[in-house]
Amino acid sequence: MIWAVEGVEEELGNPCPANSMEWSLRSMKEIKELEGMIDFSEKRPLHVLVDSDRQRVRSSRVVSHVWTGRFPAGSLYRLAPGVLVASPGFCCLLAAGRYGIARAACVEMECLGLYGRVPTPRGFLDRNPLLSKESLGAYLKEAKGSYGVSTARKAMRWALENSRSPMETKTVLALTLPLNLGGYGLPRPELNFTVLRLPEDYSLSQHSMYLVDACWERRKVIYEFNSYSEHLNKAALDNDAMKMNSLGAMGWTARAVTPGQLSGDSLDVLARQLAKALGVKARQPDPKRRDKLLSELL
Repeated sequence: MIWAVEGVEEELGNPCPANSMEWSLRSMKEIKELEGMIDFSEKRPLHVLVDSDRQRVRSSRVVSHVWTGRFPAGSLYRLAPGVLVASPGFCCLLAAGRYGIARAACVEMECLGLYGRVPTPRGFLDRNPLLSKESLGAYLKEAKGSYGVSTARKAMRWALENSRSPMETKTVLALTLPLNLGGYGLPRPELNFTVLRLPEDYSLSQHSMYLVDACWERRKVIYEFNSYSEHLNKAALDNDAMKMNSLGAMGWTARAVTPGQLSGDSLDVLARQLAKALGVKARQPDPKRRDKLLSELL
């Protein structure tokens, strides 16, 4: 949540060297002292790093992670005296070691994306990317030999840049991750793509360009991810309709995805529709693997 706020990296300054520090939790008192700086609860527990199993904290509001190796350069930032926070790259590494490829790809897409999660009705804030694929790759190269690094590198294959919301990330990963992970194995799109109006389409569109959520440019296919909270007022409905109609008239296959389509048979149908539009064979994962994947994606 700290990294959800725009500009926090400038406020924290440069990463700090941590391999020579003594670190561990000694009591719940130290945890309580963080409550004024970090908002956490049973639904959004605080994740803390400890150096051995015996240092684990037993609490419904705190999740302990054991880290016994060296810290790759750029892993930690100083939040306050005696309090360090994991860098975006280190968060990706920790997620890979604890949860596996699917969840790691989800965390990586958030760090590579244009949003950060917060406990508000909307669920996220808009911000610039924390990492690029290149900088994340460089961090993981520095982390060679660390627990979880192999999984984090595998997850990078599926993590796309420029996602604008948790829903966008979840949908894209569900559609594109391979069948053995519970996904549908469909081609990966470009996210946050700009469609330009051609001169011959001038009379067919209200605007000269459209920013679209997911685009398979070669097949002229677009998917827009519409949450309930941001697409139900009159202005949003009007804009959505004009945008979809204009894109369709300009020769694009444009489809809208809502949260109600992201489970069970509805998701199977959505994947088959996309496969047909892309001209590829539709494949369906085992339903149990599909449902497990959906539960893993944030």
